[in-house]
Amino acid sequence: MARDPATAPRARPREVVHLTDLDDAALCAVVEACGGLPFQARQLAHWIYVHGAEDLAQCRNLPAALRASLGAAGHVLRSTRRLHETASDDGTRKLLLGLADGETVETVLIPEGERNTLCISTQVGCPVGCVFCASGLGGVKRNLGCGEIVEQVLHGRALLAPGARLTNLVVMGMGEPLLNLRNLLPALERIHDPAGIHLGARRITVSTSGLPERMREFAAAPHAYNLAVSLHAADDALRRRLVPTARAPVAAIVAAALEYFRTKGREVTFEVVLLAGVNDRPEDAAALVRVLGHQPCTVNLIPWNPVEEIAGYARPADAQVDGFAERLRTGGVKVTVRRQRGADRDAACGQLRLRGPDGSRRTG
Repeated sequence: MARDPATAPRARPREVVHLTDLDDAALCAVVEACGGLPFQARQLAHWIYVHGAEDLAQCRNLPAALRASLGAAGHVLRSTRRLHETASDDGTRKLLLGLADGETVETVLIPEGERNTLCISTQVGCPVGCVFCASGLGGVKRNLGCGEIVEQVLHGRALLAPGARLTNLVVMGMGEPLLNLRNLLPALERIHDPAGIHLGARRITVSTSGLPERMREFAAAPHAYNLAVSLHAADDALRRRLVPTARAPVAAIVAAALEYFRTKGREVTFEVVLLAGVNDRPEDAAALVRVLGHQPCTVNLIPWNPVEEIAGYARPADAQVDGFAERLRTGGVKVTVRRQRGADRDAACGQLRLRGPDGSRRTG
């Protein structure tokens, strides 16, 4: 008698294993479990991270039987896919990447001469809630996995012209990176690894909203990555107004940054998004000089990039930014001013956001 399909036991769905989530030892174990040899795990990693292979069929020097076994076991080379790409008039290119659970993140490639900088995300959304930033408009959905972080670099690198190379990585996209150290640190290992993506630690910068204990934890990582701190104001009350979730006093953040410098030998960069009439006044510059003057650091000034949903703020005039920078320099602070890139495609600093799979804006 035929069994009613409605009452027949259902086969358990095959568990998908994303190979970019695995370190070398785990990848080797997977390959051996599928009948391969340790050297074939190294070959597989080479295909993933050096050649940028997106599926097992591209791994041509692996035996067909091993590729079939890996596929049958549910192993896939990538968990993310490119949904949309937008190009700015200045050459900046933004990718919307779809994640396996239907969420999305944004990644930005910024070419400038021989320098190619990629900005990647670490969370779906952002929990920090800076009042001038689009990334936190819908809060935070979840942390990105190790593989989801690494794959942004693979997708971004694939945008480069033949012969061009990725020169710099900034972990400054959506999310607070130091709240996802569990996945960020192994991802950076793979990105830094000479047998992987092979980007030097000096060319990798991680940005934080200023979490002293997490900064100390990051300082204990094996490599000396660059650290940037989104300070925005040296006055605690004004900083809490701009960053409502800020808990640590400015003095504690600066002290943790100085510890990072002493531990890693890397000067910390303090980011200040300038808002006209809010934190770009002479007294704001004077406060920064009091806190940071003659410290081993650099202040990077970022004139605000407008966000459609955020009212009540304005981008300061160039002359105002230049005057603010000069006040800092006179006070003994090293200063840079970030050039606006990609703003015509919502790809500039503070404009990355939660989006639907079709690229539409989301606020939650």
